[in-house]
Amino acid sequence: MRACNVGIFLKSGVAENMALRFEASYPQGICPGWSVIVKGETSSTENDFEINFLTDSGDQIAFHFNPRFSESTIICNSFLSSHWGQEEKIDTFPFEANEPFQVEIYSDREHFQVFIDDNKIIQFRHRMKHFSNITKLQILNDINISAVEITRREMYE
Repeated sequence: MRACNVGIFLKSGVAENMALRFEASYPQGICPGWSVIVKGETSSTENDFEINFLTDSGDQIAFHFNPRFSESTIICNSFLSSHWGQEEKIDTFPFEANEPFQVEIYSDREHFQVFIDDNKIIQFRHRMKHFSNITKLQILNDINISAVEITRREMYE
């Protein structure tokens, strides 16, 4: 587990500096069957935050979870082969600035399942088929993290 002050993130093929709040690498892969729980609160309504599941090289994002306070929406996507995929937008916005929350992202064989405060809000179909390549978790930008829990769960059929 490693944390830094600044990270590099690819957005539309351009590297941008964003505040890196948490990063962890799992060489054996973190999909499928793993659950990531992030507890925290945002520090303002001005900035957004991201939870990304990446390849070890960091040049591909298997799953990008991005609540956007300015738009009151959540964007989910992937960045594969140097291109963003089709955005999936959720108009349900259960976050409030400066209020605590819990996000759980569970990966089964078909989807990333996303729960916010124990309420399921989306299932995002896997776009990267080689699960063993998904080895890194990053949390970026405007978020105060109180806990990150990464655990292996039972696989549900």
